[in-house]
Amino acid sequence: MKPLDKVAEAYYGGMGDQFSRKTRERIHWICSKVTGGTVLDIGCSQGIAELILAREGKKAVGIDIEDSVIAYANEALQNQSDSVKRNVEYFVSSVFDYENNEKFDTVILTEVMEHFTSSSSLLQKVKSFLVEDGTIVITVPFGINDYFDHKKTYYMLNLVEELEPYFEVKEIKFFGKWIGVVGRNTADPASGSVEITRDLTSRLEEAFFAIERSTVDDLNAKIKLIDQLNTRVNENREKLASVQRENEKLKSIITQLENENNKFMQVGKESINQNELDETVKHLSSSLSACKERVEELEEVVEEKNKELLRRLDSEEQTLKKYKESIFDYNQLEAKYANVSKKYNLLSNAKLGRLTLKYWKLRNRIPEDF
Repeated sequence: MKPLDKVAEAYYGGMGDQFSRKTRERIHWICSKVTGGTVLDIGCSQGIAELILAREGKKAVGIDIEDSVIAYANEALQNQSDSVKRNVEYFVSSVFDYENNEKFDTVILTEVMEHFTSSSSLLQKVKSFLVEDGTIVITVPFGINDYFDHKKTYYMLNLVEELEPYFEVKEIKFFGKWIGVVGRNTADPASGSVEITRDLTSRLEEAFFAIERSTVDDLNAKIKLIDQLNTRVNENREKLASVQRENEKLKSIITQLENENNKFMQVGKESINQNELDETVKHLSSSLSACKERVEELEEVVEEKNKELLRRLDSEEQTLKKYKESIFDYNQLEAKYANVSKKYNLLSNAKLGRLTLKYWKLRNRIPEDF
């Protein structure tokens, strides 16, 4: 299955300004090299070249093996003028299945050759579509391109050598990560092919430099991004450690509350008819249970933050928000603890409470300074 090309969307700016400029440059160059009045575009994708050529009065046929891109092309054609509609046809077909009784003045073969392990049968078929002295316009990716459906890497020389048995190579053009060739259909293709001159070599080296520069810049940008992400990871780890320390403090508070609760529970068991004390103990137990539940919730929050840090390095803002919520909850627990302590003090000041404490102090069951 051929990958879905989106050349029309790229041409109209739907895939970013920079990519759009490069796409328009390549398509305009292809259309500018067309000669004669009839054109066959093999692997036409979404059919933008046919619309451009038809507006210039040429009859253009586009073929592609993907019915989805041909459907897109036909839909776009319906929005054109009547003269353009009359001059354009699209077909779902491979290059080997397409048949036409008439030959074409120009054949366009863009980003097709790299999908073949051997180009001989393809170029023979393409040659059969051309009139004598007809023009062929070819583009392929320039250099290494690890796209999953690409079966071959093209540089200048191996591309020219593949074309020379079938076409006279007249012009070579570099477009960043693409290379374009204009050829002529002749009986003796190699006799007039372009020479590898100093100027051509210079343009080849400039193209290599542009690709290398872009590759180095991309690599440096990724290294910088990795450094930034590592910094953010370290910052988030420090914040997580702070949240965990706060959680330990909360656990300590809970332990203290449990101890106090156990003391009051013991007093409640040993005392007779101490209804007020029993009510206080009951309230403290309820408060302790609520505190435990909240601590469990906070532990779940901490665990979720751990997972979030590993899953997404860019979640700093969300992690900080949860940290603030934990601090708020901690302050709420401090307030609850202060309220519990206040009630304990009130109990200590109550007459019945003081008698109970004095009784246990006399029996040395609790310290004198308790």
